Order: sequence, then structure tokens, then C-alpha cells
Amino acid sequence: MKSITKFASFILIAFLATSCNTNKKTNLTVNNSKKTKTMDTINEEIVNVALMYVKEGEEERFDEYKRKGGAILEQYGGKIERIIKPTMLAQGKLELPTEIHFATYPSIEVFNKFNTDPEFIKIRDEYAIPALKNISVFTSKNTNFEFKKETGDKSKTYGVALLYFNDGKEKLFEEYHEGACEIMPEFGTHFERFIAPFQSKGNLEMPNEIHRFYFDSMDGLQQMGTDERMQALFPKRDASLSNLYFFIGVATF
Repeated sequence: MKSITKFASFILIAFLATSCNTNKKTNLTVNNSKKTKTMDTINEEIVNVALMYVKEGEEERFDEYKRKGGAILEQYGGKIERIIKPTMLAQGKLELPTEIHFATYPSIEVFNKFNTDPEFIKIRDEYAIPALKNISVFTSKNTNFEFKKETGDKSKTYGVALLYFNDGKEKLFEEYHEGACEIMPEFGTHFERFIAPFQSKGNLEMPNEIHRFYFDSMDGLQQMGTDERMQALFPKRDASLSNLYFFIGVATF
């Protein structure tokens, strides 16, 4: 396999594709975090995304937190869905996290109960807090876009994109989506998650959307980068975004 770094410019183009089928939504405002916004969902799956920065020498303690905390999470019907270890930042300026965690919960009610569970708080205070030098957390809902969800494995190269829209340019971004979603799967890009944060903790600004996907090969991404159809869509993508952090890495879970 060719070097990931060599093809970083091609990988950057593959941060999103989705369709325009819209689900019905209800409204719920959540006000229990450092930063909040209106959450267009109720009693639906919640995905918590955490950028973890582990202190040097504290890896074993942090692994123990994942084991113990994950066991309690499963008691609530949740699970650790995916852990990505970033190997490079293809776009943006940000210290590379040690790990990016994706945890799922059946509902916002379950999410809140889990985070106030005395046993979990004890484990968090004993293992996670001493092991971490920094953390940014984004509590998210599924977006109102439907797509063919696929599941990768540890052999795949993964991408995680944090997207920040220019004001008033969401529609332009959707137009990019519509075109890109018809092209990108041809080149071996598979989509696992499209989620929208509604509350966050930490120093990193809350993105409008977070996307997670995996690639069959770097060669496929290189070919996609030169595809005339994709080239024609790039101006819409670029005009719609004010910022983008794009991590490339491997799955450890």
C-alpha cells in the first residue's frame, strides 16, 4: 500500500457523501452542558464523540478506564462503537489526539443516567481524569440524511471529519452532498456515521457535523481526486465550509 502521507491531498476530498432523503423530526432543547443548541430529536440514538489526549506513561491506566467504563455502559444498553487512533491530520491545525472515541446510547435519557451513575463517576475520577491531559467531547444526534451505512474493520484506513459551515451555506453544502454521494462509493469510500453535535465540553469549538468513513485503498482515493465529476463539485464544498479538521487513522476497536 502506498504511503498515506503521499496521498493526503487526495484523501482530503473524501470527507463526505450522503443522500437527500429527510426523516421526520421533533424538537427538544438540551441545556445541561457547557455549550448547547437545539436538538432536533427525541428518544433517539445518541453518539458521543471524544477526542482523547492521554498523558505519556498513563496508557495502561487509560486502558483500564475503557474496560471498566465500557462494562458499565453496556449495562445501560450503550456500547463503544469505534475507537480511531489518528496517524495524521490531513486538514486543519490541531494537536493530534491519542484516540477518538465513538460511544452510542439508546436515548438522551440513557446518556444522562449513565453520566450520573455513581459507579461510572468513581471509575472516571480514578482512571480517566488522572490519565488525560486534555479532552473535547461532542454529544451528537444522527443527521436527517439517510445513507447506506456500512461497517469496516481494523484492516481499514479511517477518516474522521469535523465540519464547520459558513453561515447560510448549508444548502450549498447539501448540493455538494447530492453530487458526491453518487460518485464516491465507486472509488471504495464507505460511510459509517453522519452525526450533528448539539452540546460539547472542552476547548475545541463544536462542529456542525462529524463524519466517519473508511477507505478500501489509497489508489481509489487518488483516482477519485482526478475524477472530473468530483473536480466540478469542489468549489461548492470549499465555499460552504469555514473550517475543517480531517483526521486519518486506524481502528483499534
